[in-house]
Amino acid sequence: MAVLEDRPPKGWTLSNGVVSPGDRVADFAAREQRVEGVCRVNGCSRRVQLDPKTLCAQGLGLLAMVAIKRMWRCQRLEGCSLDFHETPAELPLCLSQFVGRPHVRLRLKCREHGCTFYRVWRVEEMIGALEKRKQGGPSTQIAALGAMMTTPCPVCKKASWMAEVLWVDTSTMGWKVKGERSFEGMETH
Repeated sequence: MAVLEDRPPKGWTLSNGVVSPGDRVADFAAREQRVEGVCRVNGCSRRVQLDPKTLCAQGLGLLAMVAIKRMWRCQRLEGCSLDFHETPAELPLCLSQFVGRPHVRLRLKCREHGCTFYRVWRVEEMIGALEKRKQGGPSTQIAALGAMMTTPCPVCKKASWMAEVLWVDTSTMGWKVKGERSFEGMETH
């Protein structure tokens, strides 16, 4: 049996207990996510494609991608209009990456303005529910979960959901004392 690492998958980081994309060039490389830029100024047809793996090979892996983007801006007097966008990650977060981790939960949040309702699920429960409805399984991407939820929010009555991965640090005293009970009281809000 493989030993699970006690940290998020490569290319992802923790921000206030939520797994989110890392901002370093090496994180983009681990997710296989490129960054592209296009200049929007009249008379300029500049296009930039930043390949994180190539940047890492050049020793820039520890830099924030924001710093790399700044380096590619031109020095025009009227300013640079190089607009960057990130391509979808080739290696996105999937439910299977979190199976068997008692300190990880999925939080489905209502995205409607002003609504604060959410529900917390065990990863295995979510996989079981998706398989039962024949909507997905362990390979389901976290980013796609919100769109799969068709039940309206009990508070605002809209079906607009987003999914997040909650990660409790197992080295804290709170986890050592409470364990999985750390999530009690978080089931719905």
